[in-house]
Amino acid sequence: MKKINLLFGLLLCLAACREEKTKVAVSQSDTLLKKADKNVKDPVKAITGYISVETWIDDFKNFRQAVYIKDKAKLKTYFNFPVVADENSSLWFVVQLSEKEWQKRKAKYAQAELFYEEDFDLYFDKIFNADFSKTLMKIKTDKLFNNHHSESPVFTLKGYTYQMLADVQPADNVLQLNMSYGNNGVDENGEKVSEGEYNNIYMFNIVDGKTILFKGLTVAG
Repeated sequence: MKKINLLFGLLLCLAACREEKTKVAVSQSDTLLKKADKNVKDPVKAITGYISVETWIDDFKNFRQAVYIKDKAKLKTYFNFPVVADENSSLWFVVQLSEKEWQKRKAKYAQAELFYEEDFDLYFDKIFNADFSKTLMKIKTDKLFNNHHSESPVFTLKGYTYQMLADVQPADNVLQLNMSYGNNGVDENGEKVSEGEYNNIYMFNIVDGKTILFKGLTVAG
């Protein structure tokens, strides 16, 4: 009888241990599922790293992320190639080809003034340079969306300053990203030198209130 009772007690102990292990496993599984749920609230972000687009500010956030990580494939979705330009609005303003390079281009393309997809691959770093990327990341998206204006701090390097001013023109459905460059030099009298100050203004159409699409680039100053 003692042996039977001992065996019965051992079976009860084993059953209790299994039940406890099962509870721990279920608890751990629930924790992992909760963590997974947090990561897949936005399935698009979980798969691509970009957020789902409900309004144009979401698309702007994705654009900013693409600039930051230098995702050329994603950035191309913000352009219609070839980009048609007029004398006052052209990506060539920031690319700055030499006369010799223009001659080569004219020999290669019937419409050399157009900006093709292969040009984007070649001159990406000039279009969205380090200054552009740094200031773009400082734009407050909530302010831009609600107040139609946001601006980065002014950054200073040896010889010049730079800042981004982001503005939305609701009447025209246009987003402007204004890269403002200044001269931090002074003359012999200690006065600020204004020569050399200029603005590269990137313009994007806001399409149906949901997405942004490159419109053109102009230079002022």
